[in-house]
Amino acid sequence: MRLIILLGALHTTLIVMVYYFVAQHPMYISLLLVLVLLATFHLLTKQYKRQQIILQSLTHGLQRLRDNDFSVSLNQQKQANYNTVIEAFNQTSNKLRDERQRLYQREMMLDKVLNASPMVTILVDHRDTITFTNNSAQQAFELNGSIVGRQWTTLVESLAPEFQHALKHQGESIFTLTDKQGSQQAWHVTNSSVTIHQAQHQLFLLKTITQELSKQEVATWKKVISVISHELNNSIAPISSMCHSGELLAQNLNEPRLNRVFNTISGRVNHLNDFIKGYATLTKVKLPNKQAINWAVLIEQLQILYPFSLITPLPNAMMNVDIAQFEQVLINILKNAHEADEAGNVTLSFQESSDVVEISINDNGSGMSAEVIQNALLPFYSTKHSGTGLGLALCREIIEAHNGRLVFKNRTQGGLSVLIILPIQS
Repeated sequence: MRLIILLGALHTTLIVMVYYFVAQHPMYISLLLVLVLLATFHLLTKQYKRQQIILQSLTHGLQRLRDNDFSVSLNQQKQANYNTVIEAFNQTSNKLRDERQRLYQREMMLDKVLNASPMVTILVDHRDTITFTNNSAQQAFELNGSIVGRQWTTLVESLAPEFQHALKHQGESIFTLTDKQGSQQAWHVTNSSVTIHQAQHQLFLLKTITQELSKQEVATWKKVISVISHELNNSIAPISSMCHSGELLAQNLNEPRLNRVFNTISGRVNHLNDFIKGYATLTKVKLPNKQAINWAVLIEQLQILYPFSLITPLPNAMMNVDIAQFEQVLINILKNAHEADEAGNVTLSFQESSDVVEISINDNGSGMSAEVIQNALLPFYSTKHSGTGLGLALCREIIEAHNGRLVFKNRTQGGLSVLIILPIQS
Protein backbone atom coordinates (compact mmCIF):
# COMPACT_ATOMS: atom_id res chain seq x y z
CA MET A 1 0.00 0.00 0.00
CA ARG A 2 2.83 2.42 0.88
CA LEU A 3 4.51 1.63 -2.41
CA ILE A 4 1.35 2.40 -4.37
CA ILE A 5 0.92 5.76 -2.59
CA LEU A 6 4.57 6.68 -3.18
CA LEU A 7 4.45 5.77 -6.85
CA GLY A 8 1.16 7.64 -7.23
CA ALA A 9 2.69 10.80 -5.70
CA LEU A 10 5.73 10.63 -7.97
CA HIS A 11 3.67 10.18 -11.08
CA THR A 12 1.26 12.95 -10.11
CA THR A 13 4.17 15.34 -9.54
CA LEU A 14 5.67 14.37 -12.86
CA ILE A 15 2.42 14.97 -14.73
CA VAL A 16 1.98 18.42 -13.17
CA MET A 17 5.55 19.44 -13.97
CA VAL A 18 5.27 18.18 -17.52
CA TYR A 19 2.03 20.12 -17.97
CA TYR A 20 3.41 23.44 -16.69
CA PHE A 21 7.15 23.39 -17.42
CA VAL A 22 7.69 21.21 -20.45
CA ALA A 23 7.84 24.22 -22.83
CA GLN A 24 10.25 26.30 -20.68
CA HIS A 25 12.61 23.55 -19.42
CA PRO A 26 12.46 20.52 -21.66
CA MET A 27 15.90 19.24 -20.56
CA TYR A 28 15.10 19.33 -16.84
CA ILE A 29 11.81 17.68 -17.45
CA SER A 30 13.48 14.86 -19.40
CA LEU A 31 16.01 14.40 -16.62
CA LEU A 32 13.28 14.35 -14.01
CA LEU A 33 11.37 11.81 -16.05
CA VAL A 34 14.41 9.52 -16.14
CA LEU A 35 14.90 9.88 -12.36
CA VAL A 36 11.27 9.07 -11.71
CA LEU A 37 11.47 5.98 -13.91
CA LEU A 38 14.65 4.82 -12.15
CA ALA A 39 13.06 5.35 -8.72
CA THR A 40 9.98 3.45 -9.83
CA PHE A 41 12.09 0.56 -11.13
CA HIS A 42 14.10 0.47 -7.90
CA LEU A 43 11.00 0.40 -5.72
CA LEU A 44 9.33 -2.24 -7.85
CA THR A 45 12.49 -4.41 -7.83
CA LYS A 46 12.80 -4.11 -4.05
CA GLN A 47 9.16 -5.02 -3.60
CA TYR A 48 9.49 -7.97 -5.97
CA LYS A 49 12.50 -9.33 -4.04
CA ARG A 50 10.61 -8.99 -0.76
CA GLN A 51 7.68 -10.89 -2.20
CA GLN A 52 9.98 -13.58 -3.55
CA ILE A 53 11.57 -14.03 -0.12
CA ILE A 54 8.13 -14.36 1.51
CA LEU A 55 6.89 -16.79 -1.17
CA GLN A 56 10.10 -18.82 -0.86
CA SER A 57 9.65 -18.98 2.92
CA LEU A 58 6.06 -20.13 2.49
CA THR A 59 7.14 -22.75 -0.08
CA HIS A 60 9.86 -24.16 2.18
CA GLY A 61 7.44 -24.13 5.12
CA LEU A 62 4.80 -26.05 3.18
CA GLN A 63 7.41 -28.56 2.02
CA ARG A 64 8.44 -29.18 5.65
CA LEU A 65 4.79 -29.63 6.62
CA ARG A 66 4.43 -32.11 3.79
CA ASP A 67 7.45 -33.98 5.18
CA ASN A 68 5.77 -34.13 8.62
CA ASP A 69 8.10 -31.53 10.12
CA PHE A 70 5.72 -29.32 12.08
CA SER A 71 8.34 -27.36 14.00
CA VAL A 72 8.60 -24.67 11.30
CA SER A 73 7.22 -21.14 11.87
CA LEU A 74 7.55 -17.90 9.86
CA ASN A 75 8.58 -14.48 11.16
CA GLN A 76 6.21 -11.54 10.98
CA GLN A 77 6.89 -8.96 8.19
CA LYS A 78 6.80 -5.18 8.29
CA GLN A 79 4.03 -5.18 5.69
CA ALA A 80 0.81 -5.98 7.53
CA ASN A 81 -0.86 -7.41 4.43
CA TYR A 82 1.53 -10.42 4.48
CA ASN A 83 1.15 -11.02 8.19
CA THR A 84 -2.36 -12.47 7.78
CA VAL A 85 -1.02 -15.29 5.59
CA ILE A 86 2.00 -15.82 7.85
CA GLU A 87 -0.17 -15.95 10.97
CA ALA A 88 -2.49 -18.50 9.32
CA PHE A 89 0.54 -20.62 8.37
CA ASN A 90 1.96 -20.51 11.91
CA GLN A 91 -1.41 -21.43 13.44
CA THR A 92 -1.73 -24.38 11.05
CA SER A 93 1.80 -25.55 11.90
CA ASN A 94 1.13 -25.29 15.66
CA LYS A 95 -2.15 -27.18 15.34
CA LEU A 96 -0.55 -29.97 13.29
CA ARG A 97 2.32 -30.19 15.79
CA ASP A 98 -0.09 -30.51 18.73
CA GLU A 99 -2.18 -33.08 16.86
CA ARG A 100 0.90 -35.17 16.04
CA GLN A 101 1.93 -35.08 19.70
CA ARG A 102 -1.51 -36.32 20.76
CA LEU A 103 -1.39 -39.07 18.13
CA TYR A 104 2.08 -40.09 19.30
CA GLN A 105 0.89 -40.35 22.90
CA ARG A 106 -2.12 -42.42 21.79
CA GLU A 107 0.11 -44.72 19.76
CA MET A 108 2.45 -45.19 22.72
CA MET A 109 -0.48 -46.01 24.99
CA LEU A 110 -1.98 -48.38 22.40
CA ASP A 111 1.37 -50.10 21.95
CA LYS A 112 1.71 -50.63 25.71
CA VAL A 113 -1.86 -51.94 25.98
CA LEU A 114 -1.40 -54.37 23.08
CA ASN A 115 1.92 -55.67 24.38
CA ALA A 116 0.48 -56.13 27.86
CA SER A 117 -2.63 -57.88 26.54
CA PRO A 118 -2.80 -61.69 26.74
CA MET A 119 -4.63 -61.68 23.40
CA VAL A 120 -2.39 -62.53 20.45
CA THR A 121 -2.55 -59.69 17.90
CA ILE A 122 -1.11 -60.03 14.36
CA LEU A 123 -1.46 -57.60 11.44
CA VAL A 124 -0.72 -58.77 7.90
CA ASP A 125 -0.57 -56.38 4.92
CA HIS A 126 -1.77 -56.96 1.35
CA ARG A 127 1.68 -58.32 0.41
CA ASP A 128 1.24 -61.20 2.91
CA THR A 129 3.90 -59.65 5.18
CA ILE A 130 3.51 -59.47 8.96
CA THR A 131 3.69 -55.79 9.88
CA PHE A 132 2.82 -55.91 13.59
CA THR A 133 2.72 -58.37 16.48
CA ASN A 134 2.56 -58.02 20.24
CA ASN A 135 4.52 -59.84 22.94
CA SER A 136 1.82 -62.49 23.31
CA ALA A 137 2.21 -63.42 19.63
CA GLN A 138 5.94 -64.01 20.07
CA GLN A 139 5.26 -66.28 23.05
CA ALA A 140 2.39 -68.16 21.38
CA PHE A 141 4.38 -69.13 18.28
CA GLU A 142 7.54 -69.91 20.31
CA LEU A 143 9.85 -68.80 17.49
CA ASN A 144 13.33 -67.39 17.81
CA GLY A 145 13.49 -63.71 16.96
CA SER A 146 10.79 -61.36 15.80
CA ILE A 147 8.18 -62.57 13.33
CA VAL A 148 7.59 -59.04 11.99
CA GLY A 149 8.61 -58.94 8.34
CA ARG A 150 8.06 -62.66 7.77
CA GLN A 151 5.66 -64.08 5.22
CA TRP A 152 2.38 -64.95 6.91
CA THR A 153 1.63 -67.94 4.66
CA THR A 154 5.04 -69.47 5.38
CA LEU A 155 4.54 -69.06 9.11
CA VAL A 156 1.06 -70.59 9.04
CA GLU A 157 2.30 -73.63 7.11
CA SER A 158 4.75 -74.39 9.92
CA LEU A 159 1.95 -74.66 12.52
CA ALA A 160 -0.28 -77.56 13.56
CA PRO A 161 -3.10 -78.49 11.12
CA GLU A 162 -5.79 -77.30 13.56
CA PHE A 163 -4.02 -73.97 13.86
CA GLN A 164 -3.74 -73.63 10.07
CA HIS A 165 -7.42 -74.36 9.50
CA ALA A 166 -8.52 -71.80 12.10
CA LEU A 167 -6.24 -69.06 10.77
CA LYS A 168 -7.36 -69.58 7.18
CA HIS A 169 -11.03 -69.41 8.18
CA GLN A 170 -12.61 -65.97 7.73
CA GLY A 171 -14.54 -64.70 10.73
CA GLU A 172 -14.55 -66.41 14.13
CA SER A 173 -13.67 -69.99 15.04
CA ILE A 174 -12.64 -72.13 18.02
CA PHE A 175 -10.05 -74.92 18.00
CA THR A 176 -8.03 -76.95 20.51
CA LEU A 177 -4.32 -77.71 20.68
CA THR A 178 -2.21 -79.94 22.89
CA ASP A 179 0.53 -77.91 24.57
CA LYS A 180 3.99 -79.13 25.57
CA GLN A 181 2.66 -80.20 29.00
CA GLY A 182 0.20 -82.52 27.24
CA SER A 183 -2.96 -80.64 28.21
CA GLN A 184 -5.66 -79.45 25.81
CA GLN A 185 -5.82 -75.72 25.21
CA ALA A 186 -8.88 -74.11 23.60
CA TRP A 187 -8.37 -71.04 21.40
CA HIS A 188 -10.74 -68.46 19.95
CA VAL A 189 -9.64 -66.89 16.64
CA THR A 190 -11.00 -63.80 14.89
CA ASN A 191 -9.91 -63.06 11.31
CA SER A 192 -11.11 -59.72 9.89
CA SER A 193 -10.16 -57.23 7.16
CA VAL A 194 -9.14 -53.68 8.04
CA THR A 195 -8.07 -50.70 5.93
CA ILE A 196 -4.91 -48.89 7.05
CA HIS A 197 -3.44 -46.03 4.98
CA GLN A 198 -5.80 -46.95 2.13
CA ALA A 199 -4.43 -50.51 1.99
CA GLN A 200 -6.18 -53.75 2.92
CA HIS A 201 -4.79 -55.63 5.92
CA GLN A 202 -5.77 -58.82 7.75
CA LEU A 203 -6.11 -58.58 11.52
CA PHE A 204 -5.82 -61.82 13.50
CA LEU A 205 -6.86 -61.91 17.17
CA LEU A 206 -6.21 -65.13 19.10
CA LYS A 207 -7.17 -65.73 22.71
CA THR A 208 -6.87 -68.84 24.82
CA ILE A 209 -10.24 -69.57 26.40
CA THR A 210 -9.24 -72.67 28.34
CA GLN A 211 -9.31 -70.85 31.65
CA GLU A 212 -12.67 -69.22 30.87
CA LEU A 213 -14.16 -72.58 29.87
CA SER A 214 -12.70 -74.17 32.98
CA LYS A 215 -14.20 -71.48 35.20
CA GLN A 216 -17.56 -71.88 33.47
CA GLU A 217 -17.37 -75.65 33.89
CA VAL A 218 -16.56 -75.32 37.59
CA ALA A 219 -19.37 -72.80 38.03
CA THR A 220 -21.79 -75.25 36.40
CA TRP A 221 -20.65 -78.07 38.67
CA LYS A 222 -21.04 -75.83 41.71
CA LYS A 223 -24.58 -75.00 40.66
CA VAL A 224 -25.41 -78.68 40.14
CA ILE A 225 -23.91 -79.61 43.52
CA SER A 226 -25.79 -76.79 45.23
CA VAL A 227 -29.12 -77.89 43.74
CA ILE A 228 -28.53 -81.58 44.58
CA SER A 229 -27.41 -80.71 48.12
CA HIS A 230 -30.46 -78.57 48.65
CA GLU A 231 -32.86 -81.27 47.48
CA LEU A 232 -31.12 -84.04 49.44
CA ASN A 233 -31.03 -81.97 52.61
CA ASN A 234 -34.75 -81.36 52.29
CA SER A 235 -35.27 -85.14 52.19
CA ILE A 236 -32.65 -86.12 54.75
CA ALA A 237 -34.01 -83.89 57.52
CA PRO A 238 -37.50 -85.55 57.74
CA ILE A 239 -36.04 -89.04 57.20
CA SER A 240 -33.57 -88.49 60.05
CA SER A 241 -36.36 -87.19 62.29
CA MET A 242 -38.67 -90.11 61.46
CA CYS A 243 -35.81 -92.58 61.96
CA HIS A 244 -35.13 -91.16 65.41
CA SER A 245 -38.83 -91.48 66.29
CA GLY A 246 -38.83 -95.05 65.00
CA GLU A 247 -35.85 -95.91 67.20
CA LEU A 248 -37.70 -94.66 70.27
CA LEU A 249 -40.78 -96.72 69.35
CA ALA A 250 -38.64 -99.79 68.73
CA GLN A 251 -37.08 -99.45 72.17
CA ASN A 252 -40.57 -99.41 73.76
CA LEU A 253 -41.63 -102.46 71.74
CA ASN A 254 -38.44 -104.31 72.70
CA GLU A 255 -38.01 -105.59 69.14
CA PRO A 256 -34.27 -106.11 68.27
CA ARG A 257 -34.93 -106.47 64.55
CA LEU A 258 -36.55 -103.02 64.39
CA ASN A 259 -33.54 -101.58 66.23
CA ARG A 260 -31.20 -103.02 63.59
CA VAL A 261 -33.36 -101.63 60.79
CA PHE A 262 -33.49 -98.14 62.24
CA ASN A 263 -29.79 -98.20 63.16
CA THR A 264 -28.95 -99.12 59.58
CA ILE A 265 -31.18 -96.37 58.18
CA SER A 266 -29.70 -93.85 60.62
CA GLY A 267 -26.15 -94.84 59.68
CA ARG A 268 -26.82 -94.46 55.94
CA VAL A 269 -28.53 -91.11 56.47
CA ASN A 270 -25.52 -89.86 58.43
CA HIS A 271 -23.18 -91.13 55.72
CA LEU A 272 -25.24 -89.37 53.03
CA ASN A 273 -25.23 -86.18 55.10
CA ASP A 274 -21.43 -86.31 55.41
CA PHE A 275 -21.21 -86.99 51.68
CA ILE A 276 -23.25 -83.86 50.90
CA LYS A 277 -21.20 -81.75 53.32
CA GLY A 278 -18.03 -82.90 51.59
CA TYR A 279 -19.23 -81.72 48.19
CA ALA A 280 -20.57 -78.50 49.70
CA THR A 281 -16.97 -77.56 50.52
CA LEU A 282 -16.26 -77.37 46.78
CA THR A 283 -18.86 -74.63 46.40
CA LYS A 284 -17.52 -72.70 49.38
CA VAL A 285 -13.80 -72.46 48.65
CA LYS A 286 -12.63 -69.16 50.09
CA LEU A 287 -10.58 -66.65 48.15
CA PRO A 288 -6.87 -67.22 48.78
CA ASN A 289 -5.41 -65.35 51.76
CA LYS A 290 -1.96 -65.00 50.24
CA GLN A 291 1.25 -64.90 52.25
CA ALA A 292 4.92 -65.31 51.42
CA ILE A 293 5.74 -69.01 51.24
CA ASN A 294 8.71 -70.58 53.02
CA TRP A 295 9.62 -73.51 50.79
CA ALA A 296 11.96 -75.17 53.30
CA VAL A 297 9.34 -75.25 56.07
CA LEU A 298 6.61 -76.47 53.70
CA ILE A 299 8.73 -79.29 52.29
CA GLU A 300 9.75 -80.40 55.79
CA GLN A 301 6.10 -80.59 56.90
CA LEU A 302 5.10 -82.56 53.80
CA GLN A 303 8.00 -85.01 54.24
CA ILE A 304 6.62 -85.97 57.65
CA LEU A 305 3.17 -86.80 56.27
CA TYR A 306 4.05 -88.43 52.92
CA PRO A 307 7.79 -89.02 52.37
CA PHE A 308 9.27 -88.26 48.95
CA SER A 309 12.61 -87.58 47.31
CA LEU A 310 13.39 -83.94 46.52
CA ILE A 311 15.53 -84.11 43.37
CA THR A 312 16.04 -80.40 42.66
CA PRO A 313 16.97 -77.35 44.74
CA LEU A 314 14.18 -75.25 46.22
CA PRO A 315 13.00 -72.26 44.16
CA ASN A 316 14.60 -68.87 44.74
CA ALA A 317 11.42 -67.01 43.81
CA MET A 318 9.42 -65.38 46.58
CA MET A 319 5.80 -66.34 45.98
CA ASN A 320 2.57 -65.43 47.71
CA VAL A 321 0.00 -68.22 48.19
CA ASP A 322 -2.64 -69.27 50.65
CA ILE A 323 -0.42 -71.54 52.75
CA ALA A 324 -3.23 -73.75 54.10
CA GLN A 325 -4.90 -74.23 50.71
CA PHE A 326 -1.65 -74.84 48.85
CA GLU A 327 -0.48 -77.34 51.48
CA GLN A 328 -3.80 -79.19 51.16
CA VAL A 329 -3.28 -79.47 47.39
CA LEU A 330 0.18 -80.96 47.80
CA ILE A 331 -1.05 -83.36 50.51
CA ASN A 332 -3.87 -84.63 48.25
CA ILE A 333 -1.51 -85.19 45.32
CA LEU A 334 1.20 -86.85 47.44
CA LYS A 335 -1.42 -89.08 49.05
CA ASN A 336 -2.65 -90.20 45.61
CA ALA A 337 0.96 -90.80 44.49
CA HIS A 338 1.65 -93.08 47.49
CA GLU A 339 -1.60 -94.97 46.86
CA ALA A 340 -0.60 -95.50 43.22
CA ASP A 341 2.99 -96.48 44.06
CA GLU A 342 3.05 -98.90 46.99
CA ALA A 343 6.85 -98.89 47.01
CA GLY A 344 6.75 -95.19 47.89
CA ASN A 345 9.14 -94.12 45.11
CA VAL A 346 7.62 -90.64 44.92
CA THR A 347 9.74 -87.70 43.76
CA LEU A 348 9.17 -83.97 43.88
CA SER A 349 11.02 -81.43 41.73
CA PHE A 350 10.93 -77.73 40.90
CA GLN A 351 11.56 -75.89 37.67
CA GLU A 352 11.78 -72.10 37.85
CA SER A 353 11.55 -69.62 34.97
CA SER A 354 11.19 -65.86 34.77
CA ASP A 355 7.42 -65.88 35.31
CA VAL A 356 6.33 -69.29 36.66
CA VAL A 357 7.35 -72.05 39.07
CA GLU A 358 6.53 -75.63 38.02
CA ILE A 359 6.19 -78.31 40.71
CA SER A 360 6.31 -81.93 39.48
CA ILE A 361 5.19 -84.83 41.67
CA ASN A 362 6.03 -88.20 40.07
CA ASP A 363 5.29 -91.78 41.01
CA ASN A 364 6.14 -95.17 39.52
CA GLY A 365 2.61 -96.54 39.55
CA SER A 366 0.51 -97.73 36.65
CA GLY A 367 -0.37 -94.24 35.41
CA MET A 368 -3.74 -93.17 34.05
CA SER A 369 -5.68 -93.97 30.94
CA ALA A 370 -6.55 -91.17 28.51
CA GLU A 371 -10.15 -91.21 29.74
CA VAL A 372 -9.12 -90.90 33.39
CA ILE A 373 -6.71 -88.03 32.64
CA GLN A 374 -9.46 -86.21 30.76
CA ASN A 375 -11.97 -86.56 33.60
CA ALA A 376 -9.71 -86.62 36.67
CA LEU A 377 -10.45 -83.02 37.66
CA LEU A 378 -14.23 -83.31 37.38
CA PRO A 379 -16.35 -83.51 40.52
CA PHE A 380 -18.06 -86.91 41.16
CA TYR A 381 -15.43 -88.68 39.01
CA SER A 382 -13.28 -91.22 40.85
CA THR A 383 -11.57 -94.51 40.05
CA LYS A 384 -11.45 -95.52 43.73
CA HIS A 385 -14.12 -97.83 45.08
CA SER A 386 -14.85 -95.55 48.03
CA GLY A 387 -13.79 -92.30 46.39
CA THR A 388 -16.01 -89.24 46.19
CA GLY A 389 -14.28 -87.54 43.26
CA LEU A 390 -13.81 -84.45 45.39
CA GLY A 391 -10.08 -84.28 46.16
CA LEU A 392 -8.67 -83.42 42.72
CA ALA A 393 -11.62 -81.20 41.86
CA LEU A 394 -10.88 -79.22 45.03
CA CYS A 395 -7.19 -79.08 44.11
CA ARG A 396 -8.09 -77.70 40.71
CA GLU A 397 -10.34 -75.06 42.26
CA ILE A 398 -7.57 -73.91 44.61
CA ILE A 399 -4.83 -73.83 41.98
CA GLU A 400 -6.98 -71.91 39.50
CA ALA A 401 -7.87 -69.43 42.26
CA HIS A 402 -4.10 -68.79 42.39
CA ASN A 403 -4.11 -68.19 38.58
CA GLY A 404 -2.28 -71.47 38.05
CA ARG A 405 -2.85 -74.76 36.26
CA LEU A 406 -2.94 -78.45 37.21
CA VAL A 407 -1.76 -80.90 34.54
CA PHE A 408 -1.67 -84.73 34.52
CA LYS A 409 0.44 -86.77 32.13
CA ASN A 410 1.83 -90.31 32.00
CA ARG A 411 5.58 -90.70 32.23
CA THR A 412 7.41 -92.53 29.46
CA GLN A 413 9.24 -94.70 32.03
CA GLY A 414 5.95 -95.53 33.75
CA GLY A 415 3.89 -93.86 36.40
CA LEU A 416 2.14 -90.51 36.56
CA SER A 417 3.45 -86.97 36.68
CA VAL A 418 1.31 -84.23 38.23
CA LEU A 419 2.43 -80.74 37.27
CA ILE A 420 1.42 -77.65 39.24
CA ILE A 421 2.16 -74.41 37.36
CA LEU A 422 2.00 -71.24 39.44
CA PRO A 423 2.80 -67.69 38.34
CA ILE A 424 5.52 -66.00 40.37
CA GLN A 425 3.62 -62.70 40.54
CA SER A 426 0.47 -64.09 42.12
